[in-house]
Amino acid sequence: WRRDDVGPWLGYLPQDIELFPGTVAENIARFGEPDPQRVVEAAQLAGAHRMILDLANGYDSVVGPAGANLSGGQRQRIALARAFYGKPMLIVLDEPTSNLDAEGETAVRQAMEELKQAGRTVVVVAHRPAVLGGTDQLAVIVDGRIVSQGPTAEVMPAITRRVVAPVGAQAAGGTNV
Repeated sequence: WRRDDVGPWLGYLPQDIELFPGTVAENIARFGEPDPQRVVEAAQLAGAHRMILDLANGYDSVVGPAGANLSGGQRQRIALARAFYGKPMLIVLDEPTSNLDAEGETAVRQAMEELKQAGRTVVVVAHRPAVLGGTDQLAVIVDGRIVSQGPTAEVMPAITRRVVAPVGAQAAGGTNV
């Protein structure tokens, strides 16, 4: 496929967020002609709509070079909205909650569920298990190799450790794992 043909079918949030000089709406619309309704829908899905409305010029606010005039969380939410723009069929999210607070993490989980219900495929790359809870399948990769895979409900308990140290274990030289 030509790059222009495949673009609308894919949404991508890189680990290192890059925004480009232009308006918030242009960044969300991937620098195509912004469809105002689709821009707002993507921002709402990303939990960014209210934050964007609070900017000086809302969706018409100009993003400085690399988003320098925005906080890390604001850049993350705008980039998430860009990944969700048009609800593409395949969405890849690399560390989607790295710059987000608890409210932002909740918005990402809700968006993943809504996209799943809409028949979209969402691939999440994450180190923190919290964002993986809404997934159906999980593959654990260590040193570039899949070491475990299957339904999330089966794989997740094997990779998360829940240890309750006995009272006084720390003081007696015990360790928590």
